Amino acid sequence: MIVRFAIFIFLISLLATSCATYQNSSGSRNLNVSFIYNPGSTTIHPQYVVFNETDTSSKIYFSIKSNELMFASNGEISQANIRVKYMLYKSAKTLTLCDSATIFYHINNPNYITDIIKSFEVKVKDTASYFLDLTVYDVNQDRGNQKFLSIERNKRINRNDALITNLNDIPYFSSLRSDTDTFKVVLRKGITEKWQISYYQNKFSLRPAPYSIGNYKFTPPKADSTVTAWIKDTSKFVLKNEGIMHFYQDTLDLGFSVIRLFPSFPDVTTPGQLLQPLRMLTTQKEFNDMNMLANKKESADKFWLTAGGNINRARELIRVFYTRVMLSNLYFSSYTDGWKTDRGLIYIIFGLPVTIYKAENIERWIYGTTQSNKTLVFNFTRNDNPFSNNDFILSRDEMYKISWTQAVDTWRNGRVYSVAY
Repeated sequence: MIVRFAIFIFLISLLATSCATYQNSSGSRNLNVSFIYNPGSTTIHPQYVVFNETDTSSKIYFSIKSNELMFASNGEISQANIRVKYMLYKSAKTLTLCDSATIFYHINNPNYITDIIKSFEVKVKDTASYFLDLTVYDVNQDRGNQKFLSIERNKRINRNDALITNLNDIPYFSSLRSDTDTFKVVLRKGITEKWQISYYQNKFSLRPAPYSIGNYKFTPPKADSTVTAWIKDTSKFVLKNEGIMHFYQDTLDLGFSVIRLFPSFPDVTTPGQLLQPLRMLTTQKEFNDMNMLANKKESADKFWLTAGGNINRARELIRVFYTRVMLSNLYFSSYTDGWKTDRGLIYIIFGLPVTIYKAENIERWIYGTTQSNKTLVFNFTRNDNPFSNNDFILSRDEMYKISWTQAVDTWRNGRVYSVAY
């Protein structure tokens, strides 16, 4: 069953001052939403896109695989019944509820696996940003999916002011995958058509260990190339290489990005992809030696066999580790692959947190319980990144060194690490 995110205003007010000084309080004000990063918590997994269609409305698109829905007989046809419920908040130190609604969709069985795409509008105003608490619910199978979406409207040009579609005008719900993914850009009504377009290669590195102290806030690199272009109804674009195509006016933060990741995303499948995340578990010299070998798969296999001690244990380590890599890509990808990000780093090494408290720009991950001797707490704050609104930065601390070292040693000694409950 879905965990409801009621009384959300209280959590925001507790977190608004500083993530580092936030104190957990007893009672029902802090609600655990760890299910949002647990694919097994529900059987339906919609994807979402927000588009600021006009100056007074934003359209929310969602897509669900038909094979995740339950179709029940309704006379001569079989139908899935979808209930969408949302609460729209105006972003501030304390959120103000602006609107709420429940919408029903009756979907006929297509008799083949396809994407079911629907949309609805919310009424909003410019010069403000909004936070949407959205639940898509399959009535027939009594299962749902809850999502928290940001609607950006506080700038002259916002990342939600453009809708990226394929040549059939169907929205893209994830990053591009190949150099044949030709796309179009639909702009919010009234926006100028002249844009700067900069390209950035995806050469971003894995984030450092949580105990490494320093200024690790993301800074946009120098663009590999920049051109001027006009976006019209007939304009078509292709992103030939993996990386970021950023459209903007005047400054980078007045724009939106189109990102292309690798073809098998979110799964890592090639020898090079399998080897790269092992940097979390190795010293720099070890990793350099492994990376120098021509046969990357043999290098990765040798690491896991040495760690596991036998084939069966090595296989279990591989299964868990790369499942977490895949899920990190699915949940935390932003300007780069999710496994390289701060949340990906923690998720892969420590696993799914027991508890997550989430506000619009803050996430607090807790491993263990108040009764546990090994409780770990990680605080993440959303970074103002021109390329993505899914970039969260970890508040690093030297105190994490012992826990991190223990976790890495556990993996290297052939066991999946978990914090005692």
